[in-house]
Amino acid sequence: MPPLGSALLAGLLAFSGMTVFFSLSASPVFADPFRDFIIYPYETPEQGEISLGTWQTLLLPNKTADTIYGKNIRDANLLFATYVLEFGVTDWWTLGTYVDFVSGAGQAYSYLQTRAITTRLRFPRIPDFIDPAVQIEYWAPGGGTGMQSFLDIILIGEKKLGRFILDINGSFMFATDGSEPNFPPEFAYSAGLYYLIADNVNAGIEAFGDDGVISNMGPLGGPASLYQAMQQQFIFQSWNFAIGEHVDWNIGVGTGLTAVSAPFAIKTIFEYHFKPFDFEEKEGKRYEEEQNIH
Repeated sequence: MPPLGSALLAGLLAFSGMTVFFSLSASPVFADPFRDFIIYPYETPEQGEISLGTWQTLLLPNKTADTIYGKNIRDANLLFATYVLEFGVTDWWTLGTYVDFVSGAGQAYSYLQTRAITTRLRFPRIPDFIDPAVQIEYWAPGGGTGMQSFLDIILIGEKKLGRFILDINGSFMFATDGSEPNFPPEFAYSAGLYYLIADNVNAGIEAFGDDGVISNMGPLGGPASLYQAMQQQFIFQSWNFAIGEHVDWNIGVGTGLTAVSAPFAIKTIFEYHFKPFDFEEKEGKRYEEEQNIH
């Protein structure tokens, strides 16, 4: 691997490794299973473009001690499915809604929760720095599922160096239903390093983690036992394909790195995007989207 690629890979693994350091002797506590194995890129749909998609995640088995529909889901194989609708209001502003479903632990395929409002804003590129964007999601209460409502603010950074692509997301989730203090927020992250093999194929290594409430994080002085029992960390090998002009497909296989992380996980992301309306192209060179659906 070229020196640049080795440095980026080392940085990604170190970022993941720091969060795993305190986690090897965890005991079960109540926590939602980590299920969003997606990394939001800098790109957004073009103006007038509609994106339809689904994310599917299989945890084999789940290791968090929690309940869904009153059923204990610890040590159960779980399938999480999210169905996505997004619309490019402008070339840099996207609106959408996501609907989540779950099955497993004796529960048939059932509605889980809706992210009723999602919006992604892409900011101008910063020369010689990370390209910035932000995703904001409102998670509506899950009703009989017991899922809480949240406001999730996800900071997005991307850097392209030659044929390498580095993406980092930092999620700050604030409770909005009064069931728990809304500050400090819960923190989760996702990061990926990819190599563009061809114009329509890239492969990479991804890291995902949920560290719980920021004040409980061990590296920030939180109680070590609680931090060890709450955090979930995963590492994935993933492949991304652009199929024709309208279809993007991601598939990945991962493993959990802590006692409350599922030991094995499979994910796939499928997106179909199209423009049903005619919009005039802006003058000048548009941002040229590369295959990057992770």
